[in-house]
Amino acid sequence: MTDFVTFNPSWRPPTLHTERLVLRPYTEADAPLLFPLASNPNTTQYTLWEHHKSIDDTLVFVRDYALGRYAEGVPEPLAICLKDEPAQPIGSCGCFWASCPHRTMEIGYWLAEPYWGRGIIVEAVNELVRYSFETLKPQRIQARVIEGNSASIRVLEKLGFRFEGTHRSAILRRGLFEDVHFFAKLQGE
Repeated sequence: MTDFVTFNPSWRPPTLHTERLVLRPYTEADAPLLFPLASNPNTTQYTLWEHHKSIDDTLVFVRDYALGRYAEGVPEPLAICLKDEPAQPIGSCGCFWASCPHRTMEIGYWLAEPYWGRGIIVEAVNELVRYSFETLKPQRIQARVIEGNSASIRVLEKLGFRFEGTHRSAILRRGLFEDVHFFAKLQGE
């Protein structure tokens, strides 16, 4: 483990499998299938990014954002797909370095509204956390949850993340300062 991120433009995260899901790198071909899901304001109610207003927004995400993160050698973002429909992304999860010198990673995730309440995000993030701890060797994986997102808090609690506190007015999002709850899980927990 080095104290800096090296860039490799050709690196791609591996495809991960769970009982019901496939977690795989994004490609440009995903944009037309992802756009209808990422354009739903309900889906993005608690995300840092706005709902997609055009297919171009989705292309920027799958082409520019994803490829840029992959070049950093991190599984951020991965397309969440049902095993019987591996070409159809239904959400994303990812893990990236928040502080490489301090061996701290951060996870993020979202799921399209039609798939809420099925335990999909718990299953996906559990596999991503397992992979990240085993392969990238962080000491800590943290998550930030915007005030009001009780569903995300339940996900983290089910995965054994511990609540560490609230940063008041920590994010300026959509013109408002919002409180952010911090959760973390340590290597070996």
